[in-house]
Amino acid sequence: MNLSEIVSILEEIVKAPTYYVIGAIGKYLIYASDEQGILDLWSLNVVTYERTKLTEGGIHSAATPRNGVSVAVYTVDVSGGREIQEIKAITPTGEKVKLPKHPLTRVFGIAYDNEKIVYTGSTEKEVALYSIWFTGEVEKLTTLNALAFVTDVDGKYIVGYGDLHGNPRSSELFIYDIESKEMRIYTPKKGSVNKAPKIMGSKVLFETNAFGKEGELVIYDVESESIVKPEFKFEDYDKFAPVEHSNYGWTYDGRVWAIGKRNGVTKIFIDGKEIPTPEGYVSNIALVNGKIYFAHSSLKEPYRIFEVDVKTRKLKVVVDNSISAKVREKFGNVSFIKYRSFDGLEIPAYIIESLAGRKPGPTVVYVHGGPWWEVPNKWDVFIASLVATGFHVIAPNFRGSTGYGEKFRLMDIGDPGGGDLEDVVYAAKYVKEKGIASKVAIMGYSYGGFMTFLATVKKPDAWCCGVAGAGITDWEEMYELSDAIFKKFIETLFNNRKELLKERSAITYVDNLKVPLCIIHPQNDSRTPLKPVLKYVSKLLEKNKSFELHVIPNIGHVIRKVSDIAKIVLPSIVFLKEKCADSLFSQLFFQPPVLSSQL
Repeated sequence: MNLSEIVSILEEIVKAPTYYVIGAIGKYLIYASDEQGILDLWSLNVVTYERTKLTEGGIHSAATPRNGVSVAVYTVDVSGGREIQEIKAITPTGEKVKLPKHPLTRVFGIAYDNEKIVYTGSTEKEVALYSIWFTGEVEKLTTLNALAFVTDVDGKYIVGYGDLHGNPRSSELFIYDIESKEMRIYTPKKGSVNKAPKIMGSKVLFETNAFGKEGELVIYDVESESIVKPEFKFEDYDKFAPVEHSNYGWTYDGRVWAIGKRNGVTKIFIDGKEIPTPEGYVSNIALVNGKIYFAHSSLKEPYRIFEVDVKTRKLKVVVDNSISAKVREKFGNVSFIKYRSFDGLEIPAYIIESLAGRKPGPTVVYVHGGPWWEVPNKWDVFIASLVATGFHVIAPNFRGSTGYGEKFRLMDIGDPGGGDLEDVVYAAKYVKEKGIASKVAIMGYSYGGFMTFLATVKKPDAWCCGVAGAGITDWEEMYELSDAIFKKFIETLFNNRKELLKERSAITYVDNLKVPLCIIHPQNDSRTPLKPVLKYVSKLLEKNKSFELHVIPNIGHVIRKVSDIAKIVLPSIVFLKEKCADSLFSQLFFQPPVLSSQL
């Protein structure tokens, strides 16, 4: 596989569109896609299947439409990637709706009904709850000053959740009454984790671990202050026994729908009845006229949008997407496994084997971001690019990952770069012991970039090289550079143990670096700022360490353009081929130039 072949493969993978179902407005499915090079908002007429591109130049996020709304609400980054956002609205046929001037903030959580938009906005100094009325009024409703997010609104009630009692190991609901301006904090049990409330009238559906079961759905009535479990008509949901949900909500007639998660795969349920889906991952659904629409992908299949008739259970693709047979044939076996870490804890992981490489062969430990995220059975452009170019991949869902219950997720609170780092190292040991890996590299973006930086200096003998994207090298400096919500994030993650900030920073151990390092970082990243990384690079220069640096101009942490994804993927793969491929392959790939004196 020469360089031109690699570029061709990566171009195809990077250009495979992503699709995210946002919701429905009347007969229109609203979804986001980057099929024209940047993430924009689209609508699909579910009667004619005609598609309309609604926005130009990219969106940052979009809010889920409630029943009865007539416009789509979304945000755009007006700060060159620094995530300061303006909120906008548009009809499903593409007519712009003028909104009143409102504070420009980092938006973390947004919802709306047919009267108003509500959102959580973060500035340098505070996190607050705001409202924008379609009639023209704009108001800061209350200051939250917590790691908190709006998730829904209906009539006079706004609901959300966050670290509202100051305990990093718990999360509580907030219910804001617009009429009385009362802010109520609710938890069914002190110290429990309660997430993502969805409201219909006075009934709030949310996920909790308060009653001894992971990821349980319950309904709290705001007015009667009673709490009950949903009573499903069908038993499929209970038989699947999800430990978490990628999403859930209310149907128009008051039934509960849910997308349950277990071991990296999802299933859709309405009133407890399973809806047919291909094997893989779904993050949201939209219901229109007795049909369900969802975007689906897997580790071997890119995103497509499906339609399923609830009565006939007939499934069909309404927005297709595929990769060529030439690329598809390079994907080998995908297996979900669990391995034991240093303390005996079972760590779930996906292994994706490459048919374009040897076995044992060069392998990459791919470390996901978050840290409260996961690698499920879902299309990932980084993993796909690695596998298609000859690398086996193990993607550990280390302690702190979502998808495996709150007890597992909370294990990294107060210990980032501790037990989770060991889990990643033991993933490398596992693929070597199983005869999958000849050499092992580490690669990650965001929190995965942090783990890559730290792993290469605290466990330098485990790797042949590392690729760190948008990573963190110095938690102390990052804290000083962060806005209000990211200061809260760091305080929560470290459980306010400020003495750990230096201990868990790669810059503290820079002398230990032994392997080549590829550093890729967005210029305008406001989540993991570039400045501390440049200081780390300066240290590497002083100490004559082997590294390469790629700063991607004029973008932030969240990658929305296809061309910007390519700017991350291509140098990563070329670097890995040079530094971690089998020696014979590396020699064939990187032939030295022929000098004129040799002719």
